[in-house]
Amino acid sequence: MVSRTITLLLTMLLASSLAAAASAEIYTWEDANGVNFTDDSSSVPEKFREQFFTETGIPPESTTLQVKVSMSRQDKLGASKESKAAVRLANLEQKKIAAEATKQKQLQAEEFQNTLQSLVFYIEILAVLGVFLFVIWMITIVDIVRNEFMSPSIKTVWLLLVLLLPLIGMLAYMFWGSPYKCIRVVARNCSEPGHGVGMISGC
Repeated sequence: MVSRTITLLLTMLLASSLAAAASAEIYTWEDANGVNFTDDSSSVPEKFREQFFTETGIPPESTTLQVKVSMSRQDKLGASKESKAAVRLANLEQKKIAAEATKQKQLQAEEFQNTLQSLVFYIEILAVLGVFLFVIWMITIVDIVRNEFMSPSIKTVWLLLVLLLPLIGMLAYMFWGSPYKCIRVVARNCSEPGHGVGMISGC
């Protein structure tokens, strides 16, 4: 009974070892050094890879092709990841450029508005100053026309000076025009009835 059990165990061990050996891929080739055996397809010389088969009948190129296919898949996955990362970086860069352009446009718009407001303010000041000078200019012309001067030629000179050179003429007339005018004296005679106000002009 014991001997039968031992024999059965040895038979099972032998069968399992034979199955493992049969499932392994053994590559053999013959060269100048004799017959060579290996289980690594990469160690087989290239000139013998097309000439031999394993004990299972599967050519060694099948394993190499499987390795190449798996490597190509990994390369494709890595390339796709790199392309996705590159696209993300490009999108981020475009968004950054667009944001900077928008900010620059806003700054330019604000600067233009500030410049326009300053220009409007200066135009208002110049308009008020121009109106004031125009009023003074008209008053000066009316004063020259209504007053009498020492001679008609002096009156004409003052009038031409104020008309042709308004600012210089107005200033000159204000400072130096009075001595050339004739003096007007107003006298009132209250003792005699019927006499009103009289005006005496003299130069």
